[in-house]
Amino acid sequence: MNYLTTIKNIFNNKEKRTENLIFLLILLVVLLICINYIFKSDDKNSNNTSSTSNINSSEQSDLENEVESVKKSLEDILSKINGIDDVSVMLTYSSSGKQNLAYNTKEESLDGNKTSEKSVAYNEQSGNKTAIVESTETPKVEGIIIVARGANNVEIKSKIATAAAMVVNVPVYKVQVFEK
Repeated sequence: MNYLTTIKNIFNNKEKRTENLIFLLILLVVLLICINYIFKSDDKNSNNTSSTSNINSSEQSDLENEVESVKKSLEDILSKINGIDDVSVMLTYSSSGKQNLAYNTKEESLDGNKTSEKSVAYNEQSGNKTAIVESTETPKVEGIIIVARGANNVEIKSKIATAAAMVVNVPVYKVQVFEK
């Protein structure tokens, strides 16, 4: 409430009333310009992000195929261990994988002010545009659940857990093995 009394005192002083009003108007104009600049730069970033997300969603199936491939390979290799049959594997992830796209950067210098513009690099073949992918990050595995026929022995459970942990690079304590 102290601010309200300060503002009232500023406007009650008749000698400086016009000066205070002009100062307040200038302050409001500067504030509006700053807000406009902030939201304008957010709009540019969101437009660039939305085009990138459209590209990522079309190429997300490659990551899903890779995740499914790891799961199938793990099931196949575990079923080859002596005494184990009919293996099912569930992998949990802490983050989804992503593809890092290549960007074209255009820099301009006018009167000492440098501006740069980034756009996604495309490869165009027969009228189809596809984004150029620099690198692909696979999803990070957080835990594994394995259900297998013949996993009733402690020694076999240990072998299964150790093998699975080595394949997906997680600690053994994040692997749970159950009998089917």
